[in-house]
Amino acid sequence: GWLADCLPGLGGMGYAPLGGEERREGTVVRAMGMSGTGNGDSFLRVNAVRTVAAIAKYKGDGSTTLSEALREVTGPGGELQRSAGNRWKKTGEGEGGMIGIECAVVKGEDGEVKGAQAYVLAEYNCGGMFRATVNEDGKAVARVWKEDQYEGLEGYENEGKEYDPRDLKGEKA
Repeated sequence: GWLADCLPGLGGMGYAPLGGEERREGTVVRAMGMSGTGNGDSFLRVNAVRTVAAIAKYKGDGSTTLSEALREVTGPGGELQRSAGNRWKKTGEGEGGMIGIECAVVKGEDGEVKGAQAYVLAEYNCGGMFRATVNEDGKAVARVWKEDQYEGLEGYENEGKEYDPRDLKGEKA
């Protein structure tokens, strides 16, 4: 995949939380990249990206995934929403979402890469958020809503539909 091309040693893309045995056998190096959209003051007030990273790194025994941390900040009832106080759903304060990439590389005691994983994630607390990704099968998927967020969305023909990115350019390799 394209992420593996950019980061050395990240072959075999796909998401599966790291098991305890893998962790004890070596060092886990985690990295993330995130972007937010919504009310900028709220994102600054809660230092959103840094807060997500800190929750993932320091909460509990370190097994908190970035997806769980992201939900705590940008999901319904999360830090962004709470930062709006009584202005929630009145001024747009606290509304928004984030997209990101989480990757983890497991290195053995000898420094050799034992495994690597990457995952694209998104979370929001508002009506919807435009986003797109390429899934594990190499298909492009664009979404506005979460699956089963609202009834009747099957009427939106392209919501969550998979595309071969090469078809979008009008050519096949």
